[in-house]
Amino acid sequence: MRIVQLITHMNELGGAQVHVRDLARRLAVDGHTVTIVSGGEETIAEDLVIPSVEFVHSKFLIRNIHPIKDFIALLDIRKKIKKIRPEIVAIHSSKAGILGRIACWSLRIPFVFTAHGWSFTEGVEQKKQNFYRRIEKWIGKISSTVITVCDYDRSLALKHQVLPYEKLKTIHNGVLDKKDTSSGKEPREIVKILMVARFEKPKKQQELLEKLLLLKDLNWHMIFAGDGSLRQKSSQFVLENNLGHKVTFLGNHSNIADLLSDSDLFILNSSWEGLPLSILEAMSQGLPIIASNVGGVKEAVRDWKNGFLIHEDLSEKLTILIKDELLRKKMGEKSREIYEASFRFEKMYEKTVSTYHNLTISGENN
Repeated sequence: MRIVQLITHMNELGGAQVHVRDLARRLAVDGHTVTIVSGGEETIAEDLVIPSVEFVHSKFLIRNIHPIKDFIALLDIRKKIKKIRPEIVAIHSSKAGILGRIACWSLRIPFVFTAHGWSFTEGVEQKKQNFYRRIEKWIGKISSTVITVCDYDRSLALKHQVLPYEKLKTIHNGVLDKKDTSSGKEPREIVKILMVARFEKPKKQQELLEKLLLLKDLNWHMIFAGDGSLRQKSSQFVLENNLGHKVTFLGNHSNIADLLSDSDLFILNSSWEGLPLSILEAMSQGLPIIASNVGGVKEAVRDWKNGFLIHEDLSEKLTILIKDELLRKKMGEKSREIYEASFRFEKMYEKTVSTYHNLTISGENN
């Protein structure tokens, strides 16, 4: 198949970007012709480059809403897709999701939109929820198939009557297995805690640091991988509270698998989520998880089984896992078990490609 993967940007690492990268790479290996069309900055993040896949840049496609630029971006995306002449367009992220669906509908080219978490999910400001719900209801009328990455997002769309039952298809996120089974972890006194996330809303690194400050006498070392506009505020907090010896800021990191394999505990503190790839990657490495009980997180993290779903009890749950090595080991083993059963990349890939085939055969959107 000739396939276009359309996404708002590929200049920063994020869950949707990693999903597109891994999907495009495997599609190319399997003999499909893949083109990634993206906006944002023209430079592709180093970790997202795929030599066997062509990247096409749409300079007018930006993340923020801008009526004039968005209209120009729509025309530009339509022109680029028309030139490529794909058999199907797979669309990702909110802005590309709107413009891309309109462009493909106008060209009568089959398309599928993957919602990597809705912009009207719980936790988002109410005004924004209302705005994005209205847009999705409108754009849903020209969509034949929308993939949600978790059951929570599917239920949310049904609850708000954004899309009818028959247009929604859940394909749970899946991640590649990068676990090194040849070596085990050596016991150590200091518990390494890892969080992999951008320093932006909805992630709450600052709140996590405030809770860790209360536990400064316990044996832990916090490692943050990721960058963003809120990182400086967190760095200042660490400096002011003399936590420099217990907290490390790595910035953007090229090998998350190595960080995970050298960690004892993974945490993701968020105001809202879909089904984060970072949690699934941590589970694949056999780590216990502490995560906010938002979005589809509970579909991967089973409370008291492979980790903790937190509400207002972050300090308490951190204390339990920092102190109890045997519980960390037991929960980590359960994480790996759940990953193998439900969140392998191959399982997600097969269902996704099958969806592509069905849409091209049925001629949906034509």
